[in-house]
Amino acid sequence: MIKEENTEYKERINNMFEDDLEDDDIEYDRTCQNCTFYHQDGDEWEYGVCMNNTEIFETYLDEIFESDSFSCCRELYLQNRIEGLREACELFEEIEVVEIPEGEDIVEYLWYENKKNQNVDEIIEYLYNTDINIVKRAINAISPYVYIGNQGAFEILLKYYLSLGPAESLEEVYLRKDIIDMLSRYESDRRVIEAYVYELERSPSNNTTRQLYTLLLERLYECDSNIVFDLLFDLLNKKKFSQKIKKRIIEVMESDYSLRQENQFYYDLSKTE
Repeated sequence: MIKEENTEYKERINNMFEDDLEDDDIEYDRTCQNCTFYHQDGDEWEYGVCMNNTEIFETYLDEIFESDSFSCCRELYLQNRIEGLREACELFEEIEVVEIPEGEDIVEYLWYENKKNQNVDEIIEYLYNTDINIVKRAINAISPYVYIGNQGAFEILLKYYLSLGPAESLEEVYLRKDIIDMLSRYESDRRVIEAYVYELERSPSNNTTRQLYTLLLERLYECDSNIVFDLLFDLLNKKKFSQKIKKRIIEVMESDYSLRQENQFYYDLSKTE
């Protein structure tokens, strides 16, 4: 969660938004502080920096947004700071008025929205690195964005997960369990359910992958039963499993009794037990 902000800063933010939200047709002066690229310093209210070129502060962005100050890169900030009331340049884009839900902490809400919409494409190359330790760090880096609902981060993670081969080591199993935990927040998306079933198809069932299979079947049990039944139905036609695993798969399929009644294949499978 965001670090605790000082009371004075929150009051200033609150006052600013209370005034702004009274009129949806506000016309802002073309000054830096009214530009969408301007990030104000919480410690020096009259100063800030232009974030149109985020490369300057790239390595400090998370700390800057969380603390709403430039204390983590003071020297760099002093070299690039500008006065908020300065006349804006030709790249000026008027700020968008954000309606804060009633009862929400403004600072925390804005931090949350920033994380939810932040571009995380720079993480992609590290996910496909041949060094597993770099991959793990990339997974850790993208996880907060996936958990918070960043759609771009979710798409990147799902694509990476689908690109993997069969799990053959415990290290690969643990990595996939972490990914599945993140994807579990998006199970209303059919592609996530398909990814779970695809994992059952591509990875062998053995002592190494036992934890992975258990987690997958637990997650599938919580997903849309209609989609799960059809996908597992096809899976059992394509891949042979041990009697024990097949029984567990059938137990997931039978979570919706009405679907079992409609499909004779379920009874055929049950008779083989």
